[in-house]
Amino acid sequence: TVTTSANVTAEATSANGAAVDYDAASATDIVDGAFAAGDITYSAASGSTFAIGETVVTVSATDDANNTTQETFTVTVSDNTGPVITTPNDATAEATAANGATVDYGAATASDAVDGAIAAGSITYDIATNTVFAITTTTVTVTAVDATGNQSQDTFTVTVSDGTGPTVTTSANVTAEATSANGAAVDYDAA
Repeated sequence: TVTTSANVTAEATSANGAAVDYDAASATDIVDGAFAAGDITYSAASGSTFAIGETVVTVSATDDANNTTQETFTVTVSDNTGPVITTPNDATAEATAANGATVDYGAATASDAVDGAIAAGSITYDIATNTVFAITTTTVTVTAVDATGNQSQDTFTVTVSDGTGPTVTTSANVTAEATSANGAAVDYDAA
């Protein structure tokens, strides 16, 4: 009788799959008794790298009379994790009009344990760069999708402020002739 490990699931750590450890099997025989661990063989060793998908591991034990018993269990490696996103730094800008300012915030990048670098076309923003941002702090959400369809999101902020005082245009300098000991009444253009 061969008793195998339970079925095992693991998350892929690279395009090659994942190194997966499983519990050792045991075997007993009515005549020979319990088998030593070295007398039990596996079609794929514990700790091996298993490819993405399902792999059937066959466990075999052969008694002293050359009777062989085999049992199987399944190792399933999946890619269920979305990419890791590196967002642009939080952006700040000075308002250039009453409705805010156009802000170019730069591009995010993303990488995935299985797919590697994510193409720019698979990275989207809920508010595009070079958009007019209102005078406030706005959160921009970045979404990246890997080849399997797993997605991740991260955010950064764009802050537009009005820190510039108004521009004042004054009258030109005025020169006047005194009309009394107190000076002169002078008119000038309004600012």
